[in-house]
Amino acid sequence: MRLSSPIIEDGSLIAVAAQGDAGWFLIAIDRRLEELDRAIFDSSSAVEHAARGYLRRNHPLVGIGR
Repeated sequence: MRLSSPIIEDGSLIAVAAQGDAGWFLIAIDRRLEELDRAIFDSSSAVEHAARGYLRRNHPLVGIGR
């Protein structure tokens, strides 16, 4: 059985960190993360950090007070 961890942003599932043979990889649910889909990382926390950072840099929320 493979381990996986959901990545939630603002109450929505945006991706899943899944353990594979070569490490942890990102399964993009949110279309904004398509460029990271199947990218390999060292840990599930690294997947989550990459997904959140990618959204923050490339798709910043405007006018929400963040």
